[in-house]
Amino acid sequence: MLAGPATRFNGEMHARLLCGALLAGALVSRSAIAQPPAVEVQEVAATGSMPKGATLSPDGTRLYVTNFGQRDTKNVTVYDARTLAKLDQLDLPGVICESAISPDGRTLYLSNFSRSSVVFFDLASKQVTHEIKTGQHPKVLVASPDGKSVFAANWMSKSVTQIDVATASVLRTLEVGKQPRGMAMSASGTLYVANFYGDSIDVFEGKDLEKKHEIAVCKCPRHLALSPDDKTLYISCLNFSQLHALDVATETVTHRVQIGDSPKSIAVSRDGRYVYSADYGLSRSVSVVDTSDWTARVFPIASMDRGSGVAVTPDGKHALVTGWYDAHVYLVGFEGTGGHPELTKRKMRGWQFLARHPDPGD
Repeated sequence: MLAGPATRFNGEMHARLLCGALLAGALVSRSAIAQPPAVEVQEVAATGSMPKGATLSPDGTRLYVTNFGQRDTKNVTVYDARTLAKLDQLDLPGVICESAISPDGRTLYLSNFSRSSVVFFDLASKQVTHEIKTGQHPKVLVASPDGKSVFAANWMSKSVTQIDVATASVLRTLEVGKQPRGMAMSASGTLYVANFYGDSIDVFEGKDLEKKHEIAVCKCPRHLALSPDDKTLYISCLNFSQLHALDVATETVTHRVQIGDSPKSIAVSRDGRYVYSADYGLSRSVSVVDTSDWTARVFPIASMDRGSGVAVTPDGKHALVTGWYDAHVYLVGFEGTGGHPELTKRKMRGWQFLARHPDPGD
């Protein structure tokens, strides 16, 4: 007898989790009692095609979503981060992949995947002020904490482009491993670059980032995020379905936490307590890790198809997550902390029903 969808799902999920747990060894958190607070979907809104990145303004009031599936039009959508009311829409040439925002909140940086460039977008005038050529197919961006530089991970060039913000020009190109993706930069200026198919992280230090060394990490490190005190580097390990916590001083993994299937993007709350993950795999979930005791909660969202981008609100009790194939953005939060969970639940059930029962006339 052929296995049904539910059987295949449970079997594959069990295999992934078992494989990850065996590989992680004794460091994997296995607490079945304590968990982070229960989570609910409190708001939801439609996006453009293939919403990828999610970036919050420094004050936490606006959310910028990059729509990878929209070429030349409607490729960035702006929302009220509390209500998900649509505030604006940007039409930019090319295919916009990811975004980052300047520390002062005035400039939105956008990686243009098809044009191999980084775009500077002035949020006050709503104008593109600069477009700087990078390596081939830039993806993840990170702005330096001092606001002086923007870094672009060039997916097909084994390089990272450092752009000087003041002159809007390339300052230097850093050689890295295979398919660089996630990046993070400390307040002191140390840059971490995850090599997705290199199973490693390149570390650049020094005034001109001239000191480089490599750390071997898990299979397919997808995304990086630093704790607010810069003491811990978090790594989303796609193939293990785990979050790894790397002690920056010793460069050793101190915790491995089992989370949802194929974690893609991660983000840390401003107080450092919670790490959220958008899970791209079959669990269709958002994961929350409590770093005070290294417990985790995996929250499935039935209507979300492939979690992609994630951003955490200033209070740390909410996260905004994009669904790659269902073209929606979700505001999830600890139960009882706001929003309209019941109304949102009905909305999600409505479009799930329509997806299963399309109009014959369409």
